[in-house]
Amino acid sequence: MPRTVVMFSIELAVFDENALTRAAMARAREDGLDDEVWASMRSGICDDLIMLLDPGLVADAGFEILQSTCEVSEVSEHAVDQR
Repeated sequence: MPRTVVMFSIELAVFDENALTRAAMARAREDGLDDEVWASMRSGICDDLIMLLDPGLVADAGFEILQSTCEVSEVSEHAVDQR
């Protein structure tokens, strides 16, 4: 069966890294990982974002995320567009 592979990009701003970390830890628990295991797997906010945004297979949605990556770049507050 042929398949279509699509690359999807998203740029997001993290306003509260602590909240992101807590949310990712809660999601890891929901996925059956205890806090020690998640802490051993986690290396920073990229892992938090992947934990929250990459569900892998979405039931009955007709797609599966094959791979996810994350890159972090620091932006000074003065450079952020406040539209």
